[in-house]
Amino acid sequence: MGEEKITDHVCKRLGIKPGETTADGKFTVSLVECLGSCGTAPMFQVNFDYHENLTPERVDKIFDSLT
Repeated sequence: MGEEKITDHVCKRLGIKPGETTADGKFTVSLVECLGSCGTAPMFQVNFDYHENLTPERVDKIFDSLT
């Protein structure tokens, strides 16, 4: 459903690989089996918030709002 494209984009944007944390300690990329969002994938979770129907552009807007 597009997970690989979004994961690659997130990792490039943050400059880390899955399992790593950014130097400032703000972000860690963790891969999980399922977050139960089959109908709205790809998606990711930031703290307790789910972000669904992701595109690289949406990911950038979400990160821009967090930093």
